[in-house]
Amino acid sequence: MVFNNPFSPERIDNLLDELWLTNDSKILDVGCGEGELISRLLQRFNCQSVGVDVDETAVQIAQQKTANFASKVTFHTAPFADISFPANHFDACFSLGATHAFGEVGKALDNALTSLKAITKPSGLIILGDGYWRQEPDPAYLQMTGIDKKELRSHAENIAAGQKIGLECIYAIIASRQEWDHFEGAFGLAAERELLQNPDDAQLAEKVRRRRIWKNAYWQWGRETMGFGLYVFLVEK
Repeated sequence: MVFNNPFSPERIDNLLDELWLTNDSKILDVGCGEGELISRLLQRFNCQSVGVDVDETAVQIAQQKTANFASKVTFHTAPFADISFPANHFDACFSLGATHAFGEVGKALDNALTSLKAITKPSGLIILGDGYWRQEPDPAYLQMTGIDKKELRSHAENIAAGQKIGLECIYAIIASRQEWDHFEGAFGLAAERELLQNPDDAQLAEKVRRRRIWKNAYWQWGRETMGFGLYVFLVEK
């Protein structure tokens, strides 16, 4: 997967094409992973970029991917809470599917919005990708997957969380079911392929076992229950 969320690269690119960042802009990506988003931002805007992720292997790949922009990008391999950023510093803050980096279940989205608002300039942007409930989750679905119902809210409640602290939601889209099918299917295919190539690997066998449980839960309930939204909030003056 290009991004660790259901949106196709084309839909992410469509959003980036609409942003008004420049080479003077400062951007932050929390949960940057292997740096795909930062790479695309650097190629478009040549902006000062900061990536945060606790996965050292992923950050090493991100550094390689953005090597041509080494003077414009900094990476931190630490929890977001352990890093101190100045107030009103960034022109745009991103976190696409990594709100878990901001705190415990039920509070992560609120913490993300509040924390990012504090370090974003007036008239700056906060771009978040997060899951939501399309409908009330079946208790059997929650039990099979281990998902806490409090982990997600509705699409409208995600938007309202920003508005509650004075942010204006100026753009919101949701992943299609086809995008979700590919996202879930790609993970399953990768796990099955790895095990076929390494049939005696007990860890991979366990990974496939868990993935098959998740796959079956997705087909039975998740496809109609869980959604994923992309939200752009304006930090008003």
